Amino acid sequence: MLLGLGRLASMPGEYKKQPLRVYVETSVWGMTLPSQPRALREPSKQFLRQCRIGLFVPYISSVVLQEIARASARDADQMVVEINRLAPVELTPSAEVEQLAAEYVKAGIVPSRKRDDARHVALATVSSMEILVSWNHRHLANKRKKELFNAVNKLAGRTQPLEICTPFEVLQ
Repeated sequence: MLLGLGRLASMPGEYKKQPLRVYVETSVWGMTLPSQPRALREPSKQFLRQCRIGLFVPYISSVVLQEIARASARDADQMVVEINRLAPVELTPSAEVEQLAAEYVKAGIVPSRKRDDARHVALATVSSMEILVSWNHRHLANKRKKELFNAVNKLAGRTQPLEICTPFEVLQ
């Protein structure tokens, strides 16, 4: 499934593809570390390279930065170097984000102890991202979870579906 093909420009008669807005969740940054398996590290780095050349518009959040700060100093420093190299737009959770994240937890999609995972999805949803990119298969990047998140989003009046994919799935 190649999702990074972009959307058509909105101007009549203009057919240039626009890069997709992607929320880059913490696990993607973690997989850039040399200690991670090459099978996950290489697609992560390739995806970030595609962001750097403008195929995607990357976003992170203060939640991503807080999670990275909990890593070892060496790992956190290496992830911050990758973030600084890419210079993604940083989002800050709002009351609306926190409410939507609480709805995900209430619906049982994400356990309460993993509230930050719910916050990532809520941030991507409220900020109208097209794709949330993650290696977190347990709580985020799987078909069933995506369906459940989008069902709660629809009940909350949000009609734009959110794709949740691994870096491998969005590579061009």
